[in-house]
Amino acid sequence: MKYHHLSFEERFVIEKLYSAGTCIRSIAEFLHRSPNTVSREISKNSVKGIYSAEKAKEKAYSKRWGAKKQCLKVAMDSFLATFVKEKIWKKWSPGQVSGYLKLEYGVTCSPKAIYKYAESRCLEHLLFSGWNKRKGGRKRGHWKTAHDGRKYIDERPEKVGVGHLEMDFIVSKESTWVFLVVVDTLTKKTWIRKLPNRKRTTVRNALSSLLYGVLIKSITTDNDIAFTAWRELEVLLQAPIYFTHPYHSWEKGLVENTNRWIRCFVPKRRDIGTVSQEEMEEILSFLNDRPRECIGFRSPKSYYEEISCVLLRG
Repeated sequence: MKYHHLSFEERFVIEKLYSAGTCIRSIAEFLHRSPNTVSREISKNSVKGIYSAEKAKEKAYSKRWGAKKQCLKVAMDSFLATFVKEKIWKKWSPGQVSGYLKLEYGVTCSPKAIYKYAESRCLEHLLFSGWNKRKGGRKRGHWKTAHDGRKYIDERPEKVGVGHLEMDFIVSKESTWVFLVVVDTLTKKTWIRKLPNRKRTTVRNALSSLLYGVLIKSITTDNDIAFTAWRELEVLLQAPIYFTHPYHSWEKGLVENTNRWIRCFVPKRRDIGTVSQEEMEEILSFLNDRPRECIGFRSPKSYYEEISCVLLRG
């Protein structure tokens, strides 16, 4: 069913009949409109308790103009247009741009207005739905619990403060090269290291250099074969390691979601060994320098540094 705004002729009929004392339901029946439509029109567009078709038309027009102006707010402001376009090119979402503008500049600009601007300027291909074509799928399988004394996520204490990390690998079918991904659960800061393989010594040396000077309270990871030497890693990192149950990847959902973003830059069929240092920096910038809604539209990098400074002062 299609809905249409009241025309001036309909408003004129409402004015004459309503001033003559005709009830709202009879006016609605005469105009083939809903009684709620007529009632809302009279209550919202009356001036000092008197309904006039001419004034009602002006009030309705001004409201529509204000709404339209809000949706085109970005296009009507050169600063907003430049800022929004620059951030969309950096793969920021409209929600992130809106939150960052309000937090840093005190400028109110709704995500809807940013979506409208992107649509009007043919920038939809820069939004997430335009450049990410990956489809997820549920993994199924049977598993057995390892009996080597490892601690599962059920035994992990409540995560309080910075230093609780989630860790995972991103592998490639084309070669033995992998990404080692580590994410802080509070600040969402991400560390990535490209490794030639998942051997015990390679992983140990990579974690030693990657997390040097990083506060570590606990690490949550999956049952990857590379972590069979988890006791050595606990001694090396001076922190307990907790494992998710097999085929329960959602138990470390933060790093899994981070891997999903990384896959937007490095698809599954690509050889990870071919990823250059410039691409690595671009991925890290995308993950650590963009504002995140879940941490108050602060960037993970600045939020981590802020908390680290407070801890050092303490």
